[in-house]
Amino acid sequence: MEKLLGVVMCGGQSQRMGTDKGLIKQGDATWAQLIFNKLKQFNIPVVVSINPTQTATYSSIFNATDLVTDAMDIPGPLNGILSVHASYPNNDLLILACDMIDMDYPTLKQLVDIQTTDSGYNYYAYNNGEFFEPLCALYTARGLNTISQTGLSNYSLQTVLNNGNTKRLEITNAKAFKNQNNRE
Repeated sequence: MEKLLGVVMCGGQSQRMGTDKGLIKQGDATWAQLIFNKLKQFNIPVVVSINPTQTATYSSIFNATDLVTDAMDIPGPLNGILSVHASYPNNDLLILACDMIDMDYPTLKQLVDIQTTDSGYNYYAYNNGEFFEPLCALYTARGLNTISQTGLSNYSLQTVLNNGNTKRLEITNAKAFKNQNNRE
């Protein structure tokens, strides 16, 4: 747990939603704040991964020290994950997307617990039988170092998890993984 860093993933383009999902309000808090607080329940440091266009807006919500801006020249969410890794190279990253507002503590705790008891994997991710849930996963510093050193030809997180040394966890609470890509 001492090497664990929580990461709220907010750097996407939100094209399907049409608005920055991390800034959507639920009560008095933004979705990004809700996810930040879910990760803080583990008594670990937490950062927010953003893209450069979000700096001004997110700086008005979070401390500057809580923000990590995408710094890699690669597409997709792996940019955010590797940018955080570059800033915190010795930390394992507990990743949670800002739109996973239905995520519950027991589901996250299972990720943390399995990595503690079965530490031989580079990645720990839920799998629904068809694909991984890569934005509710634990990426070890060891695994991310391997990606950083060897590079990739495909930046898909599905490819990283399918081809990597990944511990597959069964989803027991499907509601926690509800898709928030529309506001119905």
